[in-house]
Amino acid sequence: MFIIEVIPMVKGSRIETLSYYSSKEYPLGSILNVPIRQKEQPAVVINIKPASAAKTALRAATFTLRKISEQKNIKSLPPTLISTAKELSETIPAEIGAILYSQLPNEVKRGEIILHDTLATNTNFENADIAVLQNTYSERFRIYRSRIRETFAHRGSVLFVVPTVADLEQAENSLKTGIEKRVVTFSSSFTTRRLKNSYESLADLSHAKLIITTPSHAFLDRHDITQIIIDQSRSRAYKNRFRPYLDLRESLKITAKLTGRKLLLGDILPRTEDEWQRRNESYLTEEETRRRIAPSGKLEIIKRDEGRNSGESFSVFCPELISRIEEIHSQKKNVFMYSARRGLAPLVACFDCGHILRCPDSGTPYTLFKTEKNGEEHRWFISSASGKRVRAADTCDKCGSWRLRERGIGIQNLEKELKKIFPHIPVLLFDHTTATTMRKATRIIGDFTAHKGAILLGTAMAIPCLQEPVAYSIVTSLDAARSIPTWRGDEDLLALLLTLRDKTNDTCFIQTRSEPHEIIDCAISGSVSKFYDEELILRETLNYPPFFHFIHLTLQGKAEAVQREEEKITNLLQKYKPHFYYAPTTTYKKTIRHGLIRVSNEAWPSQDLMDRLRSLPPQVRVEVDPDRVV
Repeated sequence: MFIIEVIPMVKGSRIETLSYYSSKEYPLGSILNVPIRQKEQPAVVINIKPASAAKTALRAATFTLRKISEQKNIKSLPPTLISTAKELSETIPAEIGAILYSQLPNEVKRGEIILHDTLATNTNFENADIAVLQNTYSERFRIYRSRIRETFAHRGSVLFVVPTVADLEQAENSLKTGIEKRVVTFSSSFTTRRLKNSYESLADLSHAKLIITTPSHAFLDRHDITQIIIDQSRSRAYKNRFRPYLDLRESLKITAKLTGRKLLLGDILPRTEDEWQRRNESYLTEEETRRRIAPSGKLEIIKRDEGRNSGESFSVFCPELISRIEEIHSQKKNVFMYSARRGLAPLVACFDCGHILRCPDSGTPYTLFKTEKNGEEHRWFISSASGKRVRAADTCDKCGSWRLRERGIGIQNLEKELKKIFPHIPVLLFDHTTATTMRKATRIIGDFTAHKGAILLGTAMAIPCLQEPVAYSIVTSLDAARSIPTWRGDEDLLALLLTLRDKTNDTCFIQTRSEPHEIIDCAISGSVSKFYDEELILRETLNYPPFFHFIHLTLQGKAEAVQREEEKITNLLQKYKPHFYYAPTTTYKKTIRHGLIRVSNEAWPSQDLMDRLRSLPPQVRVEVDPDRVV
């Protein structure tokens, strides 16, 4: 007798797991028909154990387990998917079933699509090759096209992964010439009909395919895939934001190793971890090693004066930048203007007591946004961490004062300022309030292209949608772009500046209050090798990745409960020396504590550590190698 744990593949189901008993043992990944209420519904097996191992729990249960009838003609998830989940469980503190389930596209989870291709992988390589490609966008895609033609010549298919829908459309346009009938695209934003057509094309094994997908469908498999390409490999979109926090890049590396497929990681600035692997010859170098990157655009620093006369009103744009914008407009050239901060203001504070208004769920400061409906303006508080959205308060929730003040300049305030200074220049806003769908995003970009001399004001989400380079670009505040709290801060900033250079034909202007530093020098000269040299020395000194792995813990709740839980975790993980500290978002109502464990490469992976982390209660968030530790 066996106890089988399954996850229903039912549309709209909020049931996480169900348990049944069976006289027959079924392997992980099997898709069974199980009784749910009054119907038989498909479900995927995520765990199975002998009933003798759960006698105590069964006796104490207040319910009776239902039996699964013996199944025939059992379908299963692709074996590559299951093998990858098993190996991932060595470095991710989650059950194999949870890892396996998180890799599935939503339509597969709901049972709308059943994956069939379980043929053995058709590869001719004894060992998987992982290669790193560092180059500009146009040069990368020239190399990708060559790789795809070579793979097709050997009757192999290619899995091409991009971070966003905008990147997918651009990649398809760049790669499909001459092979239109062999291109298959996948994205979670597709309609049901379009997804159905994509699955039908994927199941057609008569020809090798180029499968272009966003992260949501990156684990779809075909037996003839021999090449995997991950473009913009440093993008955060490849890291899942929900449990078990899978990193798609690491998952596909394991898939490549298990199946003997080649894997290519491409970006204008690959992650420092990948560069370290390349320097140690664990990864190959695609084409020659690059000491410098030379995008088409150049960088120019505009230093704004700190001092101003007492009677002079504050402006987010310095006189020199205003003059440059007027000059560009007179030439009928377009400008992309980058803003690092969303909304009207990144936070709102009380003038009387200094209290910062925060989200009660996550503890993070609310960002102030405005929306317009039927000509009427509405203001909202939105938390970027929890997604909570509420009407903007009129009074302080601590002292009751009416004197609330905006702190910092968000993109919506920048739009207001631009229209005030340049009433004769068309200004288009591209952020998550205006580009809510791909269709709206395309329309904004189309309007921007059609208006000569227009300004496109956008956050980072606008950059992938710029399918054609712009004449000029502007970073409205280098100081705001540097203020993002991540230990990858310098790397992220350099990648942003190099990307903007790559998207600019003429000049990218950077407005800043601070003195230029070494990252700006690297961005101007394109000296990526120098940046990696210094970054690797710094990370080794600080015991950061790639020399150590981070295990990040988060506890939140009332102070007494958090303290008790922290003491238990400290005792459980004593040999791994967790370091606990307060989160900056801790409030008097909610305590948030982080714990950080560093594990050296020599001690990684640790099965004992993973087992201990799995035993933690579900309210403790555990993430491996996060981008942020505060």
